[in-house]
Amino acid sequence: MKKMNQLAKLLLIQSIAAIFLWSGLAVAQISIVATVNEHPITNYDVEQRAKFLEFATNIRINDQNRDRVYEDALQLLIDDKLRLEEAKDMIPDVESSVLPEARNFMNQNFGNGDRSGTIILREAGIDPMTVQQKYTSDLAWSSYISGRFQEKFSNIETMIDEELARMRLSASKPQIQLGEIVLAPGQSRDLTQTEALAREIAAAVRKGASFAEIARQYSASGSASRGGNIGWVMVEKLPKAFRDELAGMKSGEVTDPVLLDGAFYLLRHTGERRNGLVDSSQSRVWLARAILPVSADATDADRLEAAARVSRDTSDITDCDAMETLNTEYGSGAFARLDEMLVADMGPQMQQLIASLDSGKPSEPLVFSEGIASMMICKIMEPELQLPDREEIRQIFFDRVFGSLSERQALKLRRTAVIERRDG
Repeated sequence: MKKMNQLAKLLLIQSIAAIFLWSGLAVAQISIVATVNEHPITNYDVEQRAKFLEFATNIRINDQNRDRVYEDALQLLIDDKLRLEEAKDMIPDVESSVLPEARNFMNQNFGNGDRSGTIILREAGIDPMTVQQKYTSDLAWSSYISGRFQEKFSNIETMIDEELARMRLSASKPQIQLGEIVLAPGQSRDLTQTEALAREIAAAVRKGASFAEIARQYSASGSASRGGNIGWVMVEKLPKAFRDELAGMKSGEVTDPVLLDGAFYLLRHTGERRNGLVDSSQSRVWLARAILPVSADATDADRLEAAARVSRDTSDITDCDAMETLNTEYGSGAFARLDEMLVADMGPQMQQLIASLDSGKPSEPLVFSEGIASMMICKIMEPELQLPDREEIRQIFFDRVFGSLSERQALKLRRTAVIERRDG
């Protein structure tokens, strides 16, 4: 049996080499660098995966990081084989069933117009099969986790209801939109090396590398498949270490690595709602005003006298109709009614005035170019509460449960697998 396995490996390598030569790709001496439960991984596999990591993340391979990138590539290939093998044990046809979706992902993520992802990758010197195998493994693993731990996902609908109720109660509390990359130490990378990788990623993102693609390649979180996007979260619910790092950050910026529960987190600030789901700038207001004309060359004394008159005339006014009547008496010729105005379209001073007024109460005298005026809110319509839809919340909870289950199950597979590494 052992001789048959060795023969099968030799035939596999010969077949791979023949395909490379036929396709015109340059081929170095191919050798097996590792086996995973007797499934071989070649130096070509590692080389291609490392090239793909460089291409997808825009983190350039150099003399300082080469060994680490190649070690990461090998570990990712090992995990891919373990996960796909486990998924096929439970769902024999899973590989063929997810293949169309894997190819679709390649086109979505790397295609450009009418040029497919396969063409773009090949032009970059990357064997498209490397990428297809990565996505096939990811999708097969997702099917496996969803089926194997179906009961763990069964209460998500209840969790969604509870979350929506909490959102309604906390609608006006500050929220922040985030992306995350979670880097956990493993067999090939200790805590110090993981921190070094996290700092390298943060520096690369700040220079323009794709946060989303790095998340897809490296992140241990369930949000990795969505480029690390975790959506809107209430600031007060974040761990203090996260709040401290995010304080004062602008949209698009990424934090330094944050160590929490044995893993390093990189957070990307992508949006902010200071008033939570209730954005007061989207309120609409109906106003009434009375303007007492004052000539452009009026003295300060004249203006003070006009302001005193407006104050007296409006002291007993309690509704907008009376304010409109007063404006007619003043004869300014200006419109008394300003209906359905969006607060966001107003200038900062006007927004501050609206925020300080109560409906049906005249303002203190105000200086305008037309004269001295008093304003009153007739009606204000607050924006409707825009809660996220159930599918958006469902995805967040699914990612959270999936990430936890996936990492635990992958750790078990690594512990029980027969993994042999070889030199060269």
